Amino acid sequence: MNKVVRVLTAWLKSWHLSLFEKVILVNSIMLIGEALAALWVTSHQLEVHHYLIDTIFIVMAALFTLFANIILLRASFRPLFELLKTIRAVGSGQMQERARVSAASWEIGELAQAFNSMLDRLELARRERTRVILQAQENERRRIGMELHDETGQNLTALLIHTEVLHQHFQVLAAAGLTEQAKKQLDSELLQLTHLTQLSLENVRVLAQQLRPSVLDDLGLLAAFRWLGEDSSQRLRLQVELDLQQIEPMVKELPASYETALFRIAQESLTNVARHAHAQNVLISLFPKHTAIYLTIQDDGNGYRPEDRKAGTGILGMRERATSLGGTLTIISNGQQGTTVQAVLPAPTARNQLAIIEQNKG
Repeated sequence: MNKVVRVLTAWLKSWHLSLFEKVILVNSIMLIGEALAALWVTSHQLEVHHYLIDTIFIVMAALFTLFANIILLRASFRPLFELLKTIRAVGSGQMQERARVSAASWEIGELAQAFNSMLDRLELARRERTRVILQAQENERRRIGMELHDETGQNLTALLIHTEVLHQHFQVLAAAGLTEQAKKQLDSELLQLTHLTQLSLENVRVLAQQLRPSVLDDLGLLAAFRWLGEDSSQRLRLQVELDLQQIEPMVKELPASYETALFRIAQESLTNVARHAHAQNVLISLFPKHTAIYLTIQDDGNGYRPEDRKAGTGILGMRERATSLGGTLTIISNGQQGTTVQAVLPAPTARNQLAIIEQNKG
């Protein structure tokens, strides 16, 4: 008996059939066997014309039973098909997909619920890992910015002072007896050295501010957005308009992680606008709506076409910052009328409630 089962199993494997197809095949074989047995029995007991009638009747009954069997099995297997479809979607990277829990089959329903719970735990773990990485990145930015400002900035300031003192000494020595040509050459070199030192000092200060603006830590999100608008107007030649009135009443309720994410998304968006959009005007809006916080950056450039270039680390970083807080980031191209970047973050209270619900599920 075991040998027969092994042979039958190997034969079914060689056909590369799905579970549904295997059940249909086995049922069909059994049904055909029963029909043939019934025909064989009736062939010995009926007259020829009665035998033909019974044969037609048995064949039609077998076909009807087979058809009904296929329909019933397909309906029974539908929850399993849907679960398989969801698994394939998740395998292709669509991590937001969830299996539908069906009440028609409690076994498959429990399997779908367990699969959804596993995905929820993985998503929470991924968000927490992303949050830790982004926080470590911000801490490193802060440390490097402070070192640039305190160490490198002070050294360049000292170098600038010594250069100016050297230039003053040179004026005294030049009056003592240098040729006019040598005096002009040395004076030009010292002025160039002073200019390069001033330029390096200014670049270090700008870099330190971009790494981690002290205004974000000292004065908060709104002041940081205003500084970002002024800095982008001067450095990137963009006319930045800010719409922050609606967020002012609740800005103090935002955690530091929200402030950092919103600021970095706006900062990276402005950089992308300056590099790719060829825009002149940008509108940054930050406002609450229902149980979420919306940040939109609209420009009047030449639009964003994903097929023209792959998503760089900047866009991926913005999306990771949004998803780490349970939010989303979308990029909407309006053709030649510009591009809109929109980040939607759940309000801190709503996010806390969702986290509690997910923890209870786990």
